[in-house]
Amino acid sequence: MELKNVIEQRKTIKAFSSNVKISRTELEEMLSLAQLAPSKANLQPWRFVVVDDETIKNELSKNVAFNGPPCETASAVIAIFADLQYEKLLGDILDHSVEMGCLHSNFRDRNFDFLLSVHNQAKPEEIRDQVLIDSSLAAMQLMLIAKDRGYDTHAIGIFDRKAVLALLDVDATRYAPVMLLAIGKASNPALPSCRLPLAYTVSWNNGKEFKK
Repeated sequence: MELKNVIEQRKTIKAFSSNVKISRTELEEMLSLAQLAPSKANLQPWRFVVVDDETIKNELSKNVAFNGPPCETASAVIAIFADLQYEKLLGDILDHSVEMGCLHSNFRDRNFDFLLSVHNQAKPEEIRDQVLIDSSLAAMQLMLIAKDRGYDTHAIGIFDRKAVLALLDVDATRYAPVMLLAIGKASNPALPSCRLPLAYTVSWNNGKEFKK
């Protein structure tokens, strides 16, 4: 599918066909592509908990306000988190970059010291903002990849974060919830939606042309 068509056809789905299953192999393929999203200094703070167990999915559905149907009927629900302590993986990231030929070994330690220094100078709120942005980019990429493969998604931002962290046994002090992403095959066509004209959302060279 052409990228333009993928973007235009991606819609929020309210319910999925419960008889359509996505294999773990295909989910892993999609997640691998999603991880090609950009992140600050390639620090890759996104983390995914893939829920394909029906019992856990049903428990999740109790904590998503009015978004229960897509949670219950999805082939899988992917809980997306942002790692507030991504620096703990900094050595692994650089070692992997060296192994894959993306970074010369002579620069490994220098990069490590520089990136750790930048991290240590950042305020907690700056770190949180950045990892949430980076993880959201990966989430959006995952939605488009799913659509390209013929699947549909529903991004859930309203959910009981404390309950979900506890249910999935995720460290609440380290990982910040970003969203839940239900993925499957739509049981019914998506409802039509439209966007404001650019005249409302784009201003050239300053912000004085925004409407209202």
